[in-house]
Amino acid sequence: MNATNNINVNSFINSVEDTSLMETAHTESDASIAPIVELLEVVFEKFNEHFFESALSKPIVTLSQKGTRKAVGWCTRKKVWEDSNEDRYFEINICPEYIRRPFEDVCEVMLHEICHLSNLQKGIQDCSRSSQYHNKKFKLTAEKHGLIVDKHPSYGFAYTSLKPETLRFIKTFDRSSFDLYRDANGVPETTDDSADDAISRTSSTRKYICPVCDMSVRATKEVNINCNDCNEKMIEQ
Repeated sequence: MNATNNINVNSFINSVEDTSLMETAHTESDASIAPIVELLEVVFEKFNEHFFESALSKPIVTLSQKGTRKAVGWCTRKKVWEDSNEDRYFEINICPEYIRRPFEDVCEVMLHEICHLSNLQKGIQDCSRSSQYHNKKFKLTAEKHGLIVDKHPSYGFAYTSLKPETLRFIKTFDRSSFDLYRDANGVPETTDDSADDAISRTSSTRKYICPVCDMSVRATKEVNINCNDCNEKMIEQ
C-alpha cells in the first residue's frame, strides 16, 4: 500500500511539475501585438460612436514601422485591403515605435487619422497629394471632433492635441493591453531604399516640394523658393 501510494504521489508531483513547466513556457510565449490591435479597434469604435454617430466604415487597423516616414501614424487615401468577398477597406496605421508613449497620446493620433478617414469617405481633400500639408478642411473636421489644432509653418494645420473633454472621455477606456512596444534603437528603420532617399545619401542634392500641388524641384544648396502656381513656399524634404 505504501509503495503504491509513493508511486502515485511521485507521479502526481511529476505531473504537476510538467504542467508548471508547460504553463511557464506558455506564459513566456504570450507576447503578441494582437491585444494592442484589438484595443486600437475598440478605440476606433468608441470614437466613431462618440464623435461620428457610428457613421464611419471600419478600417483595417495595423501596426507598421514608420520606416523613413516622419509620421507617427497614417490613414491610406485608398482602400488598400480587400477580403474574399471583394469588399475593400481603408487602413489606419499606428507606428509601433510610438505606442510606448502615454495611452492618451496614442488615442490622439488615432483620432487624428479618423478625422482623415471621415473626410476621405465624404470626398473631402484635406491634405496635399504628398499628405504633408494639412489644409483648413482638415482643421475644420478635427476641431469638430474632439481635437485642438495648431498650424505648423511647413505642414499646415497638422499639429493636433486633445480637447479637455476628449481627454476625460479617453480616461474611461481600458488600456491594459498597452504593455508592449517596438524599440527601434539600433535597428534600421527600413530596408526599402527609395530613389529619393538614395539620392540624398549619395549627393548634396536637396529636394523641395510644394505643399499644395506636390510639384518638386532639386537644388545643390539650401534655397528659399516659392511655387508660382500656388503662391506657396516650397518645403525641403
